[in-house]
Amino acid sequence: MVTKGRATDSRGHFFHVTHSKNDNKWHVKEVKGQNYETYDSKEKAIEQAEKYAKNVERGHVVVHRDDGKFETIESFPE
Repeated sequence: MVTKGRATDSRGHFFHVTHSKNDNKWHVKEVKGQNYETYDSKEKAIEQAEKYAKNVERGHVVVHRDDGKFETIESFPE
């Protein structure tokens, strides 16, 4: 679960949405966090990452394409 082991960073909290070829699922993980959550769809993973980002100071969601390259970055200032 992402809520455990959240790292504090003066730049904010970055939640990455990435695709895993190993399990063909989408993962949400905070940078420097210890854990991640797994979702069947990219849309659900983005939705959850946005919820996390909106509930922290200076939250950001970084969405990656299937190939791992950056797709979008959204910021949610508190």
